[in-house]
Amino acid sequence: MPPSPVAEEPEVPESEVPETESAAEVREPATGGIRRPLLGLIRPVAAHQLRALASLGLWLVRRRDGVGAGGVGFGYSRDQTAMMLLMLSSIVIEGVAVLYLVSWPVLHTIMLVLHVYAVTLTLGLIAAALTRPHVIGGGHLRLRYGAGFDLRVPLELVAGVRIERRIHDGGLIRLGGDLLEIVVGAQTNVTVELSEPIMVTRLLGRPGTASLIRIKADEPEEFVRELGRQIKDARQP
Repeated sequence: MPPSPVAEEPEVPESEVPETESAAEVREPATGGIRRPLLGLIRPVAAHQLRALASLGLWLVRRRDGVGAGGVGFGYSRDQTAMMLLMLSSIVIEGVAVLYLVSWPVLHTIMLVLHVYAVTLTLGLIAAALTRPHVIGGGHLRLRYGAGFDLRVPLELVAGVRIERRIHDGGLIRLGGDLLEIVVGAQTNVTVELSEPIMVTRLLGRPGTASLIRIKADEPEEFVRELGRQIKDARQP
């Protein structure tokens, strides 16, 4: 009995073959979706650390960033510096103890590099808070927090300023409900009211707007007096 013929499947023209996404095409959006937010996180953090390290140079030569001719700088980290120095001491002690306990040469070298970087970065953070003050001048109120936050407010938008002491729990740069709080040592002591909201961009976190700003100044009375004087001068014809 002859074998039954095998039915051949009809050939389908290439133009009629449905296209399918390749594995690479399927994976690429997912990879790109992870890469973009990661780069968006790494870049500002790296820039912040570089500014902090650059502040060490300003500290050594006793210069303050952004305080030019006609500008007046106001510190805000006096109460926080002692705590930061204590933290630096603990980092040094812990690092020395770890280096003493680690005997494997490769791991010892890695730990030494990390320890030196941690100490240098902590010194940079302390220096950034000391060399990057709030500045009033040049038609702007410049509000800062170390190397991580810098906001310029035009003086014509300042509707009022007053001394208002508050204690806060948690958070350094807090933004929400049209309120910006730049908290130092869990405190703010000056409130600035604006005639209209201003855009605020933080190192980490979503941007937003604020028309009420609370800050910390080492000399709040002098800060309020100088800001009031420069606002009055700016509004004179």
